[in-house]
Amino acid sequence: MPSTRDSWTWYGLVVLFALSPLCVLLSRLSLRGFVTSSGGEAVTPLTALALFALTTLASWASILFGLGLAIALYLDSHRLGGTAADWQPTRLYALTGLVHAAGALVFPFALSVPVVGYYLVRRRRTLSAA
Repeated sequence: MPSTRDSWTWYGLVVLFALSPLCVLLSRLSLRGFVTSSGGEAVTPLTALALFALTTLASWASILFGLGLAIALYLDSHRLGGTAADWQPTRLYALTGLVHAAGALVFPFALSVPVVGYYLVRRRRTLSAA
């Protein structure tokens, strides 16, 4: 049975993993709202400014969550490498966190989501079996 610390670490990784794509989605939706608000409808400048600010903040939050995931994956794989578990993850998993951070700019989540998902599933199975 994994310890409480391992469970919290796993949940933290899952949250960081999910927040980056959700922030990209929020950014895209607010950008669409900003563009359509500047169309033919009469919209207040405050609404347009709020949508622009939401787009900017969500984009930056996505990058920061992705970088946080990269750091967390590196530290977690380093810690798991020192255990007697049957699966020893490499620290190269942190590179997928960097790809995940770049997802806010060029949307390469198709590469990072399966790899980080695999890492999380293997981590959970390994620590559950230990």
